[in-house]
Amino acid sequence: MNWHELNEEKRVKDIYSKHSIEDFWNWWSNNQNRVMEVRIKDFDLIKEIANKFNIPFSASGVYVKNAEELKRVIAYARDKAVMWFGLQPRKKNWNKFGKKSFGGSDNHVGEIAYLFIDIDRIIKNGGATNNELKACDELCNKILERLSTQGWNKSYCKICSSHGLQLLIKLDYPIKLPEIEFDNKNKIFLPNEEFDKIKQIIREGLGGQISRFGKKFREELQVEIDKSCFKISNVGALHCTKNFKYDMTRWRGIVELKDGENTGLTDYILSKENDIKIYKNKNVFIKSRTLDLKHRLTLDKLHENILIRFLLDNDLPYGEINNKLWFQFKCLLRDNKIDLSSKEFILLHKELEAKFKGDFTINLPDPKFTFDENIVNSYCINNCLPPLYKLWPNRTKKLDMKLDNIDWNIIEFVDEEMELKSDTTIQEDLKECKTLLKEGLYDNKFIVGKFLKGCIKKYGEAKTMYYFKYLIERYFNWE
Repeated sequence: MNWHELNEEKRVKDIYSKHSIEDFWNWWSNNQNRVMEVRIKDFDLIKEIANKFNIPFSASGVYVKNAEELKRVIAYARDKAVMWFGLQPRKKNWNKFGKKSFGGSDNHVGEIAYLFIDIDRIIKNGGATNNELKACDELCNKILERLSTQGWNKSYCKICSSHGLQLLIKLDYPIKLPEIEFDNKNKIFLPNEEFDKIKQIIREGLGGQISRFGKKFREELQVEIDKSCFKISNVGALHCTKNFKYDMTRWRGIVELKDGENTGLTDYILSKENDIKIYKNKNVFIKSRTLDLKHRLTLDKLHENILIRFLLDNDLPYGEINNKLWFQFKCLLRDNKIDLSSKEFILLHKELEAKFKGDFTINLPDPKFTFDENIVNSYCINNCLPPLYKLWPNRTKKLDMKLDNIDWNIIEFVDEEMELKSDTTIQEDLKECKTLLKEGLYDNKFIVGKFLKGCIKKYGEAKTMYYFKYLIERYFNWE
């Protein structure tokens, strides 16, 4: 019987037990002095393991250097937490505290030794059935079959992650990652073109090819390749550990292990650099951007930018700062071609991280993302702060809604409240109310009064007063 046709007990006994933890370590380490990250999402347990076995640790996991250490860690922790392993060998590097240590970030990856492919179900209703695991295996075998045309199916590890399948393909020789210069004063890594290039080759070169190949079978098999699996610091399901998901416990283990040599695979991966360069130079469908004067940046005036002053001069809630405010500023950095290795930018970056006691990544956004004042304003609205930019700047037609200088006290002249749905946003509520307003109608102010009363019931008086002060007149009076 195939592995996916067996029940859990038989699968562990007949399939997973064929390969020991030592077998897995020897295959993964390739008989070299390598360090593996064992990732655990429980910092107290991480420290407990590190102290018990006298091994290095970080916020993300512990770090083992041989099969014996790996066996001890797995035996101690597999009944307590889900465990993963760092797919690529780890190295010590600087951390945000200015000390050299192991870690789980891209900067702590020593070399690219494996190509990782994570296959999972499209629809996840509870634990994976045998038929769903069979579908994952079918796609995995189609990938291996395609690789076999070049002889690149001779060294791989196929691991059942309990509800999906993961494929680790060994490169014939590892791709060494360059050392990245670290600014010890400001505690940040400086941009490194070679390092970023290798990451992009893995993600967009061969990774992109494999993703496109997998899409051909998506509808037929109802499985897909996880788009995030081509990150170089990614982790995979660890052999002989357990997964606690969907209110059940399932073992994870090796289904197949082959130890040959995939001759030529590394050279092929590195050749994808030319494909990426060609792709980058094709800008036929991308219009060049004309920056608004107020969004121009220069190194000597970075600190004067309105968005930066907003960040530095206010005690802002940290949630959404990275996704909304910092991301938008990175769009400006990209479009203004600001040198991220300049002392001016490094100083600013350091100030922001110190103020918010958090990480502000400096990977620039994809060109498809453009700076958007509305996104910055949405952060302000969500946190009841005065909008930083003009609201809805594309609205230029002034309407005769008879709402100019409408007074908050209008709520005292209405007897009923407007019924607002519980699952809508303020934007959706405003839109619904506007359908009731008509140009030139003096009764509009009473409709808005009922709307305000409905908002007070739904959002509370303080938040409604904020909406009244900053949103309502602008939203209803302009189109």
